[in-house]
Amino acid sequence: MPSRKSELRVSGVAVLRESLLDLCRAGRWPELEPLPVTRFLGQSFGISNVSAFRVLNELSDSGRIWRASNGRYFLPKARRLLDKPLPLACLFRRLERWTEVGREIMQGVDGACGDLDRALLLVHDRVLFRQPDALARASVGSGRELGAAIEDFLLIHSGRIDGVILDELWPDRVLAGFKDRLRSGVVLYRRTKLPFLGCVCGDAKAAARLAVDHALKSGFQGLVLLMPAGPYQPSDEMAAELLVAAAGHFSKPPVFEIGSPKDCLLLTAFLKKQRKRLLVVGTEDNAAVVALGAMRDAGIDVPGRAGLLSTMGSRIARDREITVAGFNFQQMGEEASRMAIGGTLRHAALPPVLVPGITT
Repeated sequence: MPSRKSELRVSGVAVLRESLLDLCRAGRWPELEPLPVTRFLGQSFGISNVSAFRVLNELSDSGRIWRASNGRYFLPKARRLLDKPLPLACLFRRLERWTEVGREIMQGVDGACGDLDRALLLVHDRVLFRQPDALARASVGSGRELGAAIEDFLLIHSGRIDGVILDELWPDRVLAGFKDRLRSGVVLYRRTKLPFLGCVCGDAKAAARLAVDHALKSGFQGLVLLMPAGPYQPSDEMAAELLVAAAGHFSKPPVFEIGSPKDCLLLTAFLKKQRKRLLVVGTEDNAAVVALGAMRDAGIDVPGRAGLLSTMGSRIARDREITVAGFNFQQMGEEASRMAIGGTLRHAALPPVLVPGITT
């Protein structure tokens, strides 16, 4: 004869099963809330935790409830809402109105996420980049501010994302402190020395050679390097490669920074004094656009007296028909997204593309 205790356990199991099925039929349980854990169900229905787990597992196997990857059980309808790949995160500066590179990169990111059926989490951070207008000197947060910003990001989102793409402005010295926490992190548009991160940048060496070759073929007799105001790693990398590529063909190019109207006057005054036909090579599109306006305002014949080429190559330069030896930023965003989502990190460099304009 079965004992009274075993009868109660059998009864408790049956009541639990019917109660769970009743919740599913009646829709009285919130769709996104997990069902109670086995310990609570066991205590509530007078059965063991093992027996409660068997009931849950039986109903899950038959499709009447759903077990999520974290082991919790939900009503079946929750699967449609919760059983999705984690989103890709982008930790970027604010996409201000003049940041055309950011827009082109985001087109690539959005396209890749659409192809891979991934949601996109876009996180802007004001600490990362402050610039009142395109000509003004930009400022970046201190190491402590940037570290705190990434710390906050990881505290909120680290368990809810599958990979993160990082703006080129996040410096290695800050990212190095998050070696064990930045999983599948990919840096855009600059090289990184951190082996735990991937990067997708432009091939600066190839772009520099392309710019110098174009200068030679177009009859220019020397180069002038044009830099944006303040430190900017992609520009610094490009300037270093341009100096190497120019050696043996031209004398060492002078370097001008564009960060104020006074800087524009210094550049145009220098160009007017030169007897040689020089090619001004800008390492950043905004600086190149400002320089072109200043050259024209100063009455300098472009490209007859002096030419202009940009080694960035976003629409902000192309729309003004500035010659560019630059990069496909949409492709950059797409490749970085696929790398971060796939989890196979590497250091990739995109080849440059020469787009002739009216400035050479």
